[in-house]
Amino acid sequence: MERIKTRHMSSFIWSTFINLGIGFVFGVIIALYFIMLFGGAAALVLWSYPLAYALLAFIFSANLYRMYFYYTLSMDINAICEGDGEESESYVTALVLSFITLGAYRIYWTYKLAKRLRANAPRYGIKMLETGKDIAILNTLSFGFIGAWELIKYTNRIARVYNQTGLPEVVGGVQ
Repeated sequence: MERIKTRHMSSFIWSTFINLGIGFVFGVIIALYFIMLFGGAAALVLWSYPLAYALLAFIFSANLYRMYFYYTLSMDINAICEGDGEESESYVTALVLSFITLGAYRIYWTYKLAKRLRANAPRYGIKMLETGKDIAILNTLSFGFIGAWELIKYTNRIARVYNQTGLPEVVGGVQ
């Protein structure tokens, strides 16, 4: 049994700001490239629309920590929920399907992850108040922050018990 690490929301938030900074730098590089290609007209358009930089920052932001966060979270939830007859698909698969469906699949994937976590929480003596639907909606409305907060909170609670006692036996299936 491998130990599950505790996650912190502060690293999730800081990574967002770092990723936006990286995205902003990519946006500036692309803007300079367009200026070199098209001259003054491109400069006028790009320099006069700060929202263009925000959009470029959003589009070109690597979001590497978020990808790593959700990848490891799904692996940890698979370890915590082992024996329940399900397996959460890899975040890489969810990411690809999210690109194809313009983000809709990520909402569904978050819903399934939270629903599975909630179904297995009683095995560890923990009552999870929010449903998968609640967390998916919160995740969507808060650009991923509140949903991540809830997933971190419950995964950490369950991980503490898991790290102390190990995987409990599934008796009669998970409700």
